[in-house]
Amino acid sequence: MDAAAVKYVITSPLSLARIMWWYGEDGLWTPVLLLEPAVVADLAPRFAELRGAPGVLELLWPGAPLADAHLVLGTIEHLEGRPRPAARRHRRGGPMPEQLHVNEDERWHDPALAEVFRLVRERTGSPHEEPEPWQLPRLRGRYASG
Repeated sequence: MDAAAVKYVITSPLSLARIMWWYGEDGLWTPVLLLEPAVVADLAPRFAELRGAPGVLELLWPGAPLADAHLVLGTIEHLEGRPRPAARRHRRGGPMPEQLHVNEDERWHDPALAEVFRLVRERTGSPHEEPEPWQLPRLRGRYASG
């Protein structure tokens, strides 16, 4: 495996629920919002595996949005037992449901995100004195290395 390859994708139940709503998964976003941080931490390596395999993403979801497909497919796989394309190929517009309408700064300070991050660090033997999620560099709302 390439040492520079992403091995874990850290996210929160809230961010996953927002993505599921964007892609039309109205029956799944509520259960995703209720996922425990430990479950999301369990999914972190699968999200990374899918993210690192664009050919697999294309096979599972032709024309999928590469920025989000790994999260959508991995989440559907977890909930339904197998990956499948989302209901929509493009993000929908319009107002989000109130429980998902949270600004970016609040999402970065979400205690569930901090717990997912802590669990992944603990499981991988990473130093515990690393910064909190909101202290990491960002790239378009996502963590960006260095």
